[in-house]
Amino acid sequence: MLYAIAARITGLDELGGSMDDWLDRRYELLADSAAFQPGKVEKYFGAYADGLRLYDPERPFMQDARLAQECASSSGINKLVLGRPSGNNQVFFGHFMDDEPVPVSSEEAFLHLLAQLYYGASGQCTPRTVNGERYGNTMAGPLRRVLSCHPLGRSLYESLLLGIPDPGGRRGTSSTEEDLCPWEDDRPSAALEPPKPAAGPMAMLTARHQHAVLLTSSPGGTSAVDATITWALRVSRPQVRDPYLIWDEAKDGTLYPRKADADRALWRDLDGLILQDRGGRSRRPLIFEGLTGGQLPEDVFQHLRVVAYGFDQDGQTRDRAYFTAVTPPLCALLASSTEQADSRLALGVKEARQAAEHVAWRLETALRGAWRTYTLPPEDEKAGHRPKKGKEKDGGSWPEAALSAYWPEAEECFWSLLDSEDFTDALPLFGRIALRVFDDTTATVAFQPRGAKARESARGLVRSLLAPRS
Repeated sequence: MLYAIAARITGLDELGGSMDDWLDRRYELLADSAAFQPGKVEKYFGAYADGLRLYDPERPFMQDARLAQECASSSGINKLVLGRPSGNNQVFFGHFMDDEPVPVSSEEAFLHLLAQLYYGASGQCTPRTVNGERYGNTMAGPLRRVLSCHPLGRSLYESLLLGIPDPGGRRGTSSTEEDLCPWEDDRPSAALEPPKPAAGPMAMLTARHQHAVLLTSSPGGTSAVDATITWALRVSRPQVRDPYLIWDEAKDGTLYPRKADADRALWRDLDGLILQDRGGRSRRPLIFEGLTGGQLPEDVFQHLRVVAYGFDQDGQTRDRAYFTAVTPPLCALLASSTEQADSRLALGVKEARQAAEHVAWRLETALRGAWRTYTLPPEDEKAGHRPKKGKEKDGGSWPEAALSAYWPEAEECFWSLLDSEDFTDALPLFGRIALRVFDDTTATVAFQPRGAKARESARGLVRSLLAPRS
């Protein structure tokens, strides 16, 4: 939403000529300014004030006032706030009950409103009746359980201008005048009609929600005391290639967004952000296509980083963890990853990531084998019995503990290699980390004959990764 507002204020929402003209305009804004012009900011917010008020009686911001009549009951404030139990859910981390609702401040309610629109769950919801047709289920939000990656500058101004998608990437069929954000459009949505493709980048950024929400404010407007969350459409919106997502290719050729995984560090997806061609199976976010050195002022380019936002969720209702991660400046990689081919350094990032994951697999496999050998009953060992069916992958607590120790050290090693711009010895370096972690994990049983035997029988799988030092 901030990208869309920034584009309107700066004029970067329109192509106004060739793609080179648009890039030149952005270059000038980044080179000549450090902030938005106050007059243009006031003009924009003044023009669309009616659609920007959180509790406006007719056009509440990113909400549907019709829900007050179309829903027989509300969903409750607990349903709005992610992390709170609602309905018949168990109370584990917060003692909130629907019988005793606890209001939230308007500032917090605003954030949860956005979270519901972009990351909201699918499945059962508060029933809504439109033109005599009543439904009580909805589809998931457009960013549910995906990893979203964005350029990060030295200030909010730089970050927003770097993250505005170019109008040349417009994939809609409607005119530019119809490329509106919800708060700019005073026409009510047609809930029962199939949605049209986004008319342009502004609609693509701000009008892809599948949920309809309505907040109820306290008498003074300082807090939200109730909320209704229901369906907005009966048919999914046409899929667009979100410019901030890494897209992976399935075997049948279809593209799907990279899933958010709270246990996976951002550097393991770094090659997916910078490489033009990753073997035909992935597509880097479109937003990075226009962020090479010649398209940005040098001081902006030298400090360019990437920030990732992810919500580790299942497809329906379970929310596991929301996380963010930031890279160091990536100017060397983005400069060397040209439009024609990926450079040696950029390819080194991919090879280092693959090496680190291969080492992790070796470490996990070795520890599973050592654990099974250590815990195998003596009579089964003498008889040469193998693990029972279903127990082949049982590794006890060792693999999880080892990987928790390995990945942070591997990440530190990776950034050190990137800083030196040399990934030649990545495999043995990751191997040394893994061997040390293996020894530390199994140290408690190393002085027992049985433990020492189990340890040494599997240790070679990791030790073989080490190459002689040159």
